[in-house]
Amino acid sequence: MVEVPEHLVPTDGLTDSSIALAGIDLIGGGAIKARFDIRDENQVYIGTFTIPVHPRGQDGTTDQMIAEAYRSMTDVLRQWIHGVDMLRKVYEGRSD
Repeated sequence: MVEVPEHLVPTDGLTDSSIALAGIDLIGGGAIKARFDIRDENQVYIGTFTIPVHPRGQDGTTDQMIAEAYRSMTDVLRQWIHGVDMLRKVYEGRSD
């Protein structure tokens, strides 16, 4: 398991914002679009992030496809964290 840098370890109580599976839509060929709603710390709706998921083989169950959607959402969040962290470093460098 990769170590998480200290500055990226979550802080408890920082926010009550949330990302939750809001639904799935069939898009043909057995594929789905998984919709994740994003809400701020007051649970006010911000937007929906949609992830297409294609079945893997004949035995791609709905649960497996939803699990894949969560894996993909986790990858998206990692990319966002990486991008935000890179921008933080740029601005920290400017303040020296």
